[in-house]
Amino acid sequence: MRRAAAFAFAVIVAISGTRAAAAAEPVRLRVGWAQAPSQLTALFEAMTKTHAEIFPHLGKSYGFEPVRFQGSTPQIQGLASGDLEIASLGSAGVALAVLNAHLELRIVADVMQEGVPGHFSTYWAVRTDGPVKRVEDMKGHRAAINAFGATTDLILRRALRTHGVADADYVVIEANFANMFPLMEDGKVDIVPVMPQFNHAFMASGHYRPLFKTTEIVGQSQVGMWVMRADFIAAHRPAVVDFMEDIIRATRWILDPKNREEALGIAQAVTKEPRQALEYAFTDDDLYHSPDAVPNIAVVQKDIDQAVEFKMVPARIEVAPHYVDLSLVAEAKARIDGR
Repeated sequence: MRRAAAFAFAVIVAISGTRAAAAAEPVRLRVGWAQAPSQLTALFEAMTKTHAEIFPHLGKSYGFEPVRFQGSTPQIQGLASGDLEIASLGSAGVALAVLNAHLELRIVADVMQEGVPGHFSTYWAVRTDGPVKRVEDMKGHRAAINAFGATTDLILRRALRTHGVADADYVVIEANFANMFPLMEDGKVDIVPVMPQFNHAFMASGHYRPLFKTTEIVGQSQVGMWVMRADFIAAHRPAVVDFMEDIIRATRWILDPKNREEALGIAQAVTKEPRQALEYAFTDDDLYHSPDAVPNIAVVQKDIDQAVEFKMVPARIEVAPHYVDLSLVAEAKARIDGR
């Protein structure tokens, strides 16, 4: 009896120890991203190797694993399957994830904003000597986007529909942003969206000109934000707040002018782009990044309403308050700022 009791006690201790060890394991955070350096996610990963002091919680309460995608909409499947904890979605992507994938999502942080006064606005480029002189000329021609259903897709369709060009009147090709300039050079497409990191190559060639800007079509836009499943947040809130604290600290470091040279070096290492092509980065010539990781929820709602109006999203959702949880970044900011 004594031996049996001792054995049972040992089993209980072993199980308790295993559970305690499991509880101490860092929470795995796989974070989706599509392009850099406008999305800072890949730069954060590089910084963890050179500036560990910026990420004091890394490896303790959370683990950080960036996962690259072609665009934002494929990340919805990652959230649904449990293969992704944090996705970078545009406003329409959030609505589609709620309406089509039936996910209980929360918008938790800013990634990047388009059209903020004083900052870069993505434009759509055509050849100066090409067949497309006006938006109406896109009938019978080809456009490149990064992913169907992504923000680029929605903006293109809205711009062309507004000028009488129906979706069936032109061909759309999916391509990585980095491959769009070669596609244009080879004459395989007639119009592409130009993000700030590719602006230098397009303008330096002398072969291209802007046909329209994103701001001319939709105004200011929340083109990227981090979203998470509500159940994951509830289960791992302390670790997520720790992560947000480190990310806010890292974002501020990147945006700080005194760190500009080193930040550009990190961007070069990540993107493999020449220094000249990245001169815009982390300045007013870049897309806007909130130093407090706070997205513009009013603009998110406006973006969704416009997408519904043009039948690009099946129905309207009221984003706030149900699909928003900014308490995570608020708590993280309060820790950093001491209030």
